[in-house]
Amino acid sequence: MSEILLYTRPKSKEPTADQTVSTLAEQLENAGHQVDITNSLNIPRLILNSYQTVHLVVEDLPITANEAVHLGICKALGKNTLISILNSDRNLKKGFLNFAKPDAMSVSQTNHLKFYRAIGVNKFVLPAFPKKASSHRKGTFKHEAFLIPLQTKLEEAFDFNVPSTVYFDGRKLLNSKTNSIQLRKKWNDLAGQKLIGENAHLILSDNKIKELIEDSGLSVVVADPSLSHTEFTSWLNQVLNKNNLVVLNEFQATGFSNYWTSGRNCMVIPLQNWKNSVGELDMNREFVSTVYKAGELFEPAINELSRLYSKLNQQKTTLLTSRSVKL
Repeated sequence: MSEILLYTRPKSKEPTADQTVSTLAEQLENAGHQVDITNSLNIPRLILNSYQTVHLVVEDLPITANEAVHLGICKALGKNTLISILNSDRNLKKGFLNFAKPDAMSVSQTNHLKFYRAIGVNKFVLPAFPKKASSHRKGTFKHEAFLIPLQTKLEEAFDFNVPSTVYFDGRKLLNSKTNSIQLRKKWNDLAGQKLIGENAHLILSDNKIKELIEDSGLSVVVADPSLSHTEFTSWLNQVLNKNNLVVLNEFQATGFSNYWTSGRNCMVIPLQNWKNSVGELDMNREFVSTVYKAGELFEPAINELSRLYSKLNQQKTTLLTSRSVKL
């Protein structure tokens, strides 16, 4: 097995990437690899250690000048270089990483590959790894209510027509210009105008969200394409291994595709017209709560990543022009 250096930016800047790298290192070591983790790249470390692969995991682009320089040094030293981009939903020009083109790069879901079409390297899918937590026993999930995060305005609640209780998480709307009192007043005005149904409730408290997640049978809707991948993963951190059911879109499900089974431990809905699809869900059927064991969630991705590491080692080259690797 190979020696691998995993790089991520400091936890204070990119906590989801740090969380992913910690779990990734543990799982790779279980698979027989020798793994080191670092938050800072330096030339002596790269020269003195016999790493065959240097894998950067970042939440957002662009990479820094220091990161680009060290990628170039890794290539000059004959090491395999990979970059995993968690928030990968952005168009990039052809000049991206021309100075230090990696041997392979990953995105968080399959529909993001189109944004990197012009970059001629091996591409694969690797989502952020959710926080490891002890799982409850798998049991039948009974839907009690929906929990739907609002992204930019209260009026987004107009777009959902669901027959059961629905809690709208408005915490993201709180800022220096809009406080909870103002949001609550506007919500009550909209409700008074019958623009919001009696079954809809606005939640602005972290404690209340936590209480609902812990104590209620929630169908948590995280299918909004405007939700970044790190925000999506943050929701998974909160709701997995509880008595909840995740409602995600078809492309979010391509991360850990071996785990998600629509109609059993989640509901996968089309990205197009996803809001209408929420209202059409049959929540009276029998589900299993969205719980997991580390092995069943992480192992398929780790196995595919191990094969890619081996492939790069065998090719013994720093610039790859072969067809994309599909995980």
